[in-house]
Amino acid sequence: MNTKLPNRINFILFIVTLFLSLMVQFDPPIWKGYEDTSDYLQQSHKSLLDNSFYFPKRQDNFYPRPFTVPLFYKMSNSDPDTIILMQKIFHGLATFFLCYVILLFLKNTRSKILFIISWYLLMSWWNILGWTNMLLSESLSITFMFLWIASFLLVFYKRTVIHIIFHILITILFSFTRDSWPYILILFYGIFAIIALKWDRKMLASCICFLILSFSIFVVQQKSAQMGQRYRLPIMNNVVFRILPNNEYLQWFSERGMPCVDQLKKQYSNLDSYPKIYPIYTDSTFLKFSDWAGKDGRSIYTKFIVLHPSYLFLLNEKPSDLNRIFAYDIGYTDSAKGYDLIGQYIFPLFNTIIILLLNGFLIFLFFKEKTLVWLLPSVLIAIFTFNAFLLYIADSMEVERHLFVTNIMIQFIGILLVCFILDSEFCNRIIGKLKRFSTLDAGKVV
Repeated sequence: MNTKLPNRINFILFIVTLFLSLMVQFDPPIWKGYEDTSDYLQQSHKSLLDNSFYFPKRQDNFYPRPFTVPLFYKMSNSDPDTIILMQKIFHGLATFFLCYVILLFLKNTRSKILFIISWYLLMSWWNILGWTNMLLSESLSITFMFLWIASFLLVFYKRTVIHIIFHILITILFSFTRDSWPYILILFYGIFAIIALKWDRKMLASCICFLILSFSIFVVQQKSAQMGQRYRLPIMNNVVFRILPNNEYLQWFSERGMPCVDQLKKQYSNLDSYPKIYPIYTDSTFLKFSDWAGKDGRSIYTKFIVLHPSYLFLLNEKPSDLNRIFAYDIGYTDSAKGYDLIGQYIFPLFNTIIILLLNGFLIFLFFKEKTLVWLLPSVLIAIFTFNAFLLYIADSMEVERHLFVTNIMIQFIGILLVCFILDSEFCNRIIGKLKRFSTLDAGKVV
């Protein structure tokens, strides 16, 4: 088969799926009514030369955000229709680019074709594509996540200065789509530094450089979050949803100066839905509690987590609550439309048990064949498991939305695992033997 065929298929599918995606429109728009949207748009109207664009401060009716999403909104002239168009184009480019990079690591045409088809089907899944119709951070966050993974693999494959610079640029933009990503960057580069130290010393300098970059981003991100008090609402949410129901936990916080304990117990101890917490953000009765969350609450909550390992490792959570980590199609993006309906009949295809079994087999093959890229699924499993714990603990409200990426990554990792296994010499030998047996059987019949 023509070795250029997979890349041609990738390009054709990029054009076709982008066109089909652009055809999907909503009238009236489905992004209206979300308060987050107004915050992003408000921030996007600031000048790029204004320090408050990158380090905005908390104001009445304005909750600051990391700068990447407002930056791209600004590039779209803060026009909702243009923003949605931009998000769809970037989604298509990320799909094409990551596919191009993964094909560099696959040897067999069958595994390449399987990856292309599976990947484009996954990226057409409404759980991913639906966010491109929204003026929220999810679309650009997941787009830059896949661009980040692809650009790192390209450094791994090409190892040139220009590719390193490109990866650094993507990393910075990716990290400032959401406050949680710098934690993931540190863990990712730390693991790959260890891998490079053991199996590929030539990559070690790059990994250390990226690790230093990730620590620098973490410091800047923390400073930005502190100035904008972006942790105020998550602390308030955690107290209401996870601390109030437990008298022992509540007593611990009360002893360390958390105000309004009695008022909180009276008004918010039995919440049965998320929207019912919204009044607390502006209610003057809880002004001292809000100020505490913005000043001392973060350090006290961090200390609480360290001293309560059962809370940290979610050991006391109900199974139904933990299942929210794997939520998908959570309702923000309305119903699937157009060609996007295809993915709804296929995904989710993999679950955690299948992923762990496949990954265990791929690790076994790695030690036999020493193909270093086969460790990527293991690293992704590690960092997104950590991400699930981190975000669940960081904000107990809207866990499904904050962790919408978990099931997406399970499907992506599953596709990678199947294609890497199919691409192995072990699998090639088995397929070769099966072909010989079928040829011999056909000869006997004749």
